[in-house]
Amino acid sequence: MITSHCGLSGIRNNTDSTKSKMLLSAATLLLSVLFAQCTPTLTSYGDAIQTGVYNMSHTTESLFKMFKDTHERKCDSLAEEEKRRQIFADNIRYINKHNAKYVSGESTYYLGINQFTDMTYEEFAEQFANLQNKDIWTGNVSIYLLPANYAAPSSVDWRQKGYVTQVKDQGNCGSCWSFSATGTIEGQHARQTGRLVSLSEQQLIDCSRRYGNNGCKGGYTGRSLQYVSDQPGIEGEADYPYRAGDSYPCSFTKSKVRAIIRGYYTVNPGEKNLETVTASVGPISVSMYVNRNFQHYMGGVFYDPSCSSTAIGRHAVLVVGYGSSPSNYWLVKNSWGTRWGEAGYIRMAKDRNNMCGIASQAVFPRV
Repeated sequence: MITSHCGLSGIRNNTDSTKSKMLLSAATLLLSVLFAQCTPTLTSYGDAIQTGVYNMSHTTESLFKMFKDTHERKCDSLAEEEKRRQIFADNIRYINKHNAKYVSGESTYYLGINQFTDMTYEEFAEQFANLQNKDIWTGNVSIYLLPANYAAPSSVDWRQKGYVTQVKDQGNCGSCWSFSATGTIEGQHARQTGRLVSLSEQQLIDCSRRYGNNGCKGGYTGRSLQYVSDQPGIEGEADYPYRAGDSYPCSFTKSKVRAIIRGYYTVNPGEKNLETVTASVGPISVSMYVNRNFQHYMGGVFYDPSCSSTAIGRHAVLVVGYGSSPSNYWLVKNSWGTRWGEAGYIRMAKDRNNMCGIASQAVFPRV
């Protein structure tokens, strides 16, 4: 597993630096709000180079300095910093080349600088796309039978029904599997009780190793749901907070359980099946391949036919709906914070040959 390559810096006392950081944070927050309301369409290269708080026409050196300030990077040595600068520069060239294709209409999505821009794709995949390759269905699991004669609506967004918590950030821990699992439990718990509760990923990391999960080095969504079913239950984030690490002992307290499930369902592969279950049930945990373009995704509908063939890792996310404008897409909640993608979300191309394998392995809890 790749560990933090440039650690977070300490608190800076310089007034100008503090003001700059506040301005950057405000700009990032504003961008997140805009994306949450309506994702803009870039119409010129001038728009494409202004992605987030970064103006891509600036020099690589100035962009790298801004990146380090924004993400509080502090390298341990000059050699490490130079290595990260070179990787950053290579990614900037890659981003600019792709965004030129977006502006010319050759691509349906655009890229930008985020917390992964100083990482090679191989480093990124090892740490953040390390979902275990094959989830062996065990315990109280059933194949979901789709409702007969069900006509799925043209669009669904479970955020509007109060089934989806805020975008979370897994940090430098490869724990996507735990966030995907809690996300689908949160949705079903809200549907059953009318109360949306943020649930504990750290409990899954600390307490479910006997189910085959491996903390920050990867895990399984189905087995995580089985663990919660067997306990029974899972605590809330407030009582069992996330620590972005896997060296802590299990401290599960049954009296603090906030949600209980009775097993889980798998969904037969296929986009039509995923559409039906998403529309009729709620947010669904899925796993998918993620490639270099996914690493740097900033906005638009992600259509990349080479995704599965060029990816070297898989990632667990949460499908919270779908839509059709400007083209059919899956609305997907990620766990990389709001600085990645469209305020933490990505629109994946829908009905386009199962883009990145998004409809190949889906699960959700029985409540």
